[in-house]
Amino acid sequence: MQPLTTLDIALRLGAALVVGALVGIERERKQRPAGFRTMILISLGSCGFMLAGVQTIADLPSTGQAEVSRILQGLMSGIGFLGAGAVIQNKKAVRGLTTAAAVWVTAAAGAMCGFAEFILAGMLAVFTLFTLIILERVENKYFPEPHDEKDRNGDHSLAAAKLRGDAEEVIIVRDWNKRE
Repeated sequence: MQPLTTLDIALRLGAALVVGALVGIERERKQRPAGFRTMILISLGSCGFMLAGVQTIADLPSTGQAEVSRILQGLMSGIGFLGAGAVIQNKKAVRGLTTAAAVWVTAAAGAMCGFAEFILAGMLAVFTLFTLIILERVENKYFPEPHDEKDRNGDHSLAAAKLRGDAEEVIIVRDWNKRE
C-alpha cells in the first residue's frame, strides 16, 4: 500500500468535516451540549486517528492491520467516555443520551472518512440526521414525555397556572409550597 498523498489526506479530512458539520448543525439548532464545532472536532479527530492507522499499514504492512484494529477499538471506547459527558441525570430523568449517541456515531463517520469510505460515511450521516430530525417528530407524536407538574399535595394547580400563563398564580402556588 502506498503512503497517502497530501490530497488524499485533505479529501478525507474535508469529508470528515462535512459529516461532523451536518450532525453538529442539527445538535446546535436544538442547543444540545455537543453542537456544531464539537461534532466537527469529533469527526476530524476520529478521521485523524484512522489516517494514522492507514499510514501505519503503508509503512508496516505486516503489522499495520492489527494496529488499525487496535486504533478503532480505542477510538470507540474513548468516544464513549466523551459522550458520557453529555449525559445528565437528575431525580426524574436522564438527559443527553441522544447527544451521547450522536457523538459516537459522528466519530464512526469520521473514522470511515479516514478509510476513504465516503459513501459509507455519507450514508451514516444521512441516517443519523433522519434519526435526529424525522424520528424525533415520530417519537414526540407517539411517545410523548409526561409533563406532570404536581405540587406536594398531588393536585395540578402549578401546572394549570403555567398553562393559563398566570404568572401571579404560579408565584402564589410556589410560595404556598415553600411554607409547607
